[in-house]
Amino acid sequence: MRKLILKDSQVVMPSRIIRADILIEDDKIAKIAPQIADSGAEEIDCHELVSLPGLIDAHVHFRDPGMPQKATIYSESRAAVLGGVTSFMDMPNTMPPTVDEASLNGKKATAARDSLANYAFYLGATPDNIEEVKKADPKSVAGIKVYMGSTTGNLLLDDESILHKMFKAAPMMVTAHCEDNEIIAAKQKAAQEMYGDNIPFNMHPVIRNRDCCIKSSKLAIQTALDTGAKLHIMHLSTKEEVEILNYFAKDPLESRQISGEACIPHLFFSEGDYSLLQGFLKCNPAVKYEFDRKALIKGIKRGIITTVGTDHAPHEISVKSGSYLKCASGVTSVQYSLLALLDLWKRGELTLEEVVKVSSTNVAKRFNLTDRGTIEEGKKADIVFVNPIKSHTVITSDIKSLCGWSPFINHTFRCSVTHTVVSGVLKVKDGQIVSNEAGEALSFDR
Repeated sequence: MRKLILKDSQVVMPSRIIRADILIEDDKIAKIAPQIADSGAEEIDCHELVSLPGLIDAHVHFRDPGMPQKATIYSESRAAVLGGVTSFMDMPNTMPPTVDEASLNGKKATAARDSLANYAFYLGATPDNIEEVKKADPKSVAGIKVYMGSTTGNLLLDDESILHKMFKAAPMMVTAHCEDNEIIAAKQKAAQEMYGDNIPFNMHPVIRNRDCCIKSSKLAIQTALDTGAKLHIMHLSTKEEVEILNYFAKDPLESRQISGEACIPHLFFSEGDYSLLQGFLKCNPAVKYEFDRKALIKGIKRGIITTVGTDHAPHEISVKSGSYLKCASGVTSVQYSLLALLDLWKRGELTLEEVVKVSSTNVAKRFNLTDRGTIEEGKKADIVFVNPIKSHTVITSDIKSLCGWSPFINHTFRCSVTHTVVSGVLKVKDGQIVSNEAGEALSFDR
């Protein structure tokens, strides 16, 4: 039996914060107590540190298979664990797309070999794979991903009759990308008429505007209500979407039919950041305005927004550095998502307990994850240790994502990640990867 004792940290538990030791046996938390002694265990002194449940990022694009020039499960899972993300759920818009059992199994095999973090994968909905959706295994598939806005391959679902059938057929939660393509096309045409090929990047929230998000989110909600499907709207970006979801927030998280996620770019940045970051802030849906950012924060505090992910979407620097029309959409943040949330804590926008809920505990509850999301005896040992007073300035050489860039380059975070434990295995110690052992496949209580 493998044993590890993390000594004397401030442990953030579901209902309290205590100073304690944590004993890990194999992949489980065996004991939490003020003083634990075990002569057969490795010990790490954590008296200056705060221990949090490892982050569960339910929204990443690790680009594997098919786009090794952008990212791989190997590279991005290393970035994840360095940032305290112990589990991820990967999106289906790869090459080929993940739209059937065979492609799901291929990704699982790659992750079982290459991923330092725990892993699960979404099945993508297409106009013609409804039978694959019906037979998807609720205990191993993260969810059914529906792209109601532009994406790659054949994953776009904008026919309302097919959308209705897909929602009705889904044997687990539907997660939706909500943007309206007709609105986007009209706004982009108007911008080209005004600016030609030199559209400034601060036009991105004008082109992919709030109306395109609100219209599509309303359609997704109505479709869920009509079919009885459970729905999670991904990467909310507007004040109005938060207000719409407020109606459903009265229901407990476990039984709530309709919920929503916010992502790091929309929580941390707003329209004023386009002038500095240019294409490195271009993502879909667009980062919008400061009042939208504040509404998202308020939505977290009020329990309207239930989870936070990253929408980590790496691209080569060469396709992020060009003009607006040639610049690919997608922002990286999996390595720095916890530090970004802790900055929001340090700024007084979120409490530490709120950070833990939306980044881990609520994710486990909403997706019905087995034995994860909290630091408790008997749970899987997914834990991140942070130094709350030691700052961390991001430099290019820190970045483990294969693309080699981050919107956070030169930003100084107020905290730092020290150790990461994934399913009982110490993967990161003193900010360095110390084990290449693979993580576990996530399972779901459905």
